[in-house]
Amino acid sequence: MYQALYRKYRPLAFSDVVGQEHIVKTLRAQIADGNISHAYLFCGTRGTGKTTCAKILARAVNCSEPHDGDPCNACPQCTGILNESTMDVVEIDAATNTGVGDVRELREELIYAPAAVKYRVYIIDEVHMLSNQAFNALLKTLEEPPGHVIFVLATTEIHKIPATILSRCQRFDFKRLTPELIAGRLSYVAEQEGFVLEPDAASLLARLADGALRDGLSLLDRCRDGDEPVTLARVEQIVGVCGSDQLMEAVKLAWKRDASGLLKFYKKARERYAGPAQLFADLSALLRDLLICSVSEEPGELIECDARELQQKIALARELPTAVIMRMMRTLQNGIWELGRTADKSLLAEMTLISLCREELGEDLASLSARVARLERGVPAVATIPVVPTEEAPPPPEPQKAAEAAPPPAAEIPAGECPFWEGMKDQLSHSGHTNMLGFLLDITPAVQGNQLVLSSDQEFCITFLSQPENKAALEAAAEAAAGQKYHIILKAAAPALQKDDPLQELLKEIKS
Repeated sequence: MYQALYRKYRPLAFSDVVGQEHIVKTLRAQIADGNISHAYLFCGTRGTGKTTCAKILARAVNCSEPHDGDPCNACPQCTGILNESTMDVVEIDAATNTGVGDVRELREELIYAPAAVKYRVYIIDEVHMLSNQAFNALLKTLEEPPGHVIFVLATTEIHKIPATILSRCQRFDFKRLTPELIAGRLSYVAEQEGFVLEPDAASLLARLADGALRDGLSLLDRCRDGDEPVTLARVEQIVGVCGSDQLMEAVKLAWKRDASGLLKFYKKARERYAGPAQLFADLSALLRDLLICSVSEEPGELIECDARELQQKIALARELPTAVIMRMMRTLQNGIWELGRTADKSLLAEMTLISLCREELGEDLASLSARVARLERGVPAVATIPVVPTEEAPPPPEPQKAAEAAPPPAAEIPAGECPFWEGMKDQLSHSGHTNMLGFLLDITPAVQGNQLVLSSDQEFCITFLSQPENKAALEAAAEAAAGQKYHIILKAAAPALQKDDPLQELLKEIKS
């Protein structure tokens, strides 16, 4: 019968345990020195090796020929425990044995000495599921157990364990494994099994495992197809997710306000994801990493991914303002919350994605503020107070000094046109200012004499481009593209309301 990979490659010795060196070192030293505790408490997230280490400990304390604290797995005691023929190592599932009666039966068995080994070992898995009465019944036994009994308690929710139990056990915290460790172990297993696991596929499986090696091996088992190579495309298809590259492209579409492109991405993503909630969760996780990259000088210490993916995230974070990243995260979190309350989840998902592109379409306070700002900028009477302070144009030179003050233009450009706008973008790209290109998407350029007026109805664009170093870069790009100097003027735009704008009637009522 086929044996699952996570069972087939379960470590048989402490030296084989991955990512828990701080724990296995202590346990091996205790066993080698004979300083064995009567009760251990292993806590940590699922799939990190708690039960595995408990079983290794049960063999090591009973092994007739241990080696540096590791069991030999060949003596009669070890083989008896491995094939579960001995009755002296008992594994109890606390989820199905939660009552005080079960604990009392256990206490009655403790008086009997082990039959074939030195210690009777009781492994109680998910011990937090015991009732309060069961914990009270177990308390006295943990405090003064017989000399031939060892308890190993395992739990994923340490906060549910009473303090009286914690104080009577040696506690070991199993940490979540890093993606690098999981990917390395998955590649090792694939090599042993005789099939190829591509590095990109191993990285994605490691990320999906979320720190649990057992989950990673289970996912690898799902994606395996005989001796065929396990590719990134196959993992995405079988597991039903989008890769990091595709998610980053979706974020770029949202930043460029390309709602049509983002909806096309969602249409393709629906073929992979079972529901939009997981897609939103993956996008939120990516935006969280981008936020870390934008505010931290050492993001690698806070983000779990490989080096190539980290560099891609750092590059994308440089293009997005931090405020935009946080707004997208809030929009997605609101979408996840609303998904649990609506019947038409696909429609709500599309509405949420459109809101990612257009912040003024939401219903939260920030979105309403953006809509009011747009409305005010469209009303001449109200627009006298601009959202962003406009920069006053320099006073015109005296007539007699005008020829000396301003250099002759390379070519006469009609007012209101900017034929060198695309050339400016190329100059910014070549000079290393690619982070500014995204902000120019919402900019409307216009030439007025020796001035280049850049207007936008997006407040954050004007604020960003108004920074001295960014404004200097714009002036240098304009001079290189047009062949003459232009003075950059940044101001908030006041676009006219569309005829079919639903806010027109409200505007008329306010004005009247």
